[in-house]
Amino acid sequence: MKSTKLLKRIKSYAFASFLVPLIAVNSCLFIYKSLGDISFYPNFNWNKEEIEITFNDYKLIVNKPETFTFTNCPIYKIDEYFIAIDNQILQYPAHTSLITNLKANNKIKSVFFKFRKDRNDYCVKNHPFLYSVLKKSRFLEAMLIRSKINYEGITKIKNPYFYGEVSISRTARFFPVTFIFKTLIILSAFLLFLFWKNNLDLLSNLKNKNILFKFSKKFFYFGVFSCIFLILHATLLGIDFDSKLFDKMRRLIIILFIFFEVCAQILLTKNLFVFKEELKKYINPLILKTKIIFVTIVFFITFAAFIILTFGDPSTAFKHILEWNYFTFLLLFYLLSTLFWKIDKT
Repeated sequence: MKSTKLLKRIKSYAFASFLVPLIAVNSCLFIYKSLGDISFYPNFNWNKEEIEITFNDYKLIVNKPETFTFTNCPIYKIDEYFIAIDNQILQYPAHTSLITNLKANNKIKSVFFKFRKDRNDYCVKNHPFLYSVLKKSRFLEAMLIRSKINYEGITKIKNPYFYGEVSISRTARFFPVTFIFKTLIILSAFLLFLFWKNNLDLLSNLKNKNILFKFSKKFFYFGVFSCIFLILHATLLGIDFDSKLFDKMRRLIIILFIFFEVCAQILLTKNLFVFKEELKKYINPLILKTKIIFVTIVFFITFAAFIILTFGDPSTAFKHILEWNYFTFLLLFYLLSTLFWKIDKT
């Protein structure tokens, strides 16, 4: 039966529409957080208790980022000292200004590293999973080192869902993360389109069977517009112009995506509620009630957030917390849609 095939597709596309964007956002967060948790180091022999090299050799190494490494790092914290030509010993960073002056006048003789007894949390060897991944791929390690060097926005964070240290877009602005994010978000938009299209086809099929009367197709049009603005948002991510108009346009695009997405969810749920008796053979009544509560909560959260962001003065952390949790919460609609439809196996 055609309706059975459509139901299977809807459940599949709904689950994919929940899972793919969730992976997109949280994979970027994982990479960003991982890079913030570890540091790269010059490729010295960190197995020694003490290391001393000439300042000329030191300059040759630190001025070649391609020689830096995550995996060859000191497991314990180190103290770094610069030894002047008059044998004066200066600790970094306590004597940064004096060290800088001596460097400029070529009065640094050597650099000395001494290990301490406390663990160096920035060494990837103290993060077993990351270490095993990077150890197996020198190419990946080199690529991530370049990312951390070229993108200064990577900082150590705890969890933006609770602390709001960073926005979603900031975690996805550097290569190769931006490629992952854009690819998965554009794929998500395509999956969302298929979800809305198959819902429309299902209701049309049931109408042709005289199971339903005339229903509203507005949910489909709103859903399509949400897909378009989601693609535009992903496409423009990472493109920076020194233009207030461009920044306002990007904000407008994400606002329009949210508006059309929320409206599409509400309108589809309204259709399902209106025809709940006609559809009782195909639906789970408990999930329908849950979806009604869900879209109601989404509506009020969206309205409240708009008022707060427009007329209030919330902190940056609050905005980020709202962004991460709102986006994830919005995806629950598709998880509920996976559970909503029943497939007659007879």
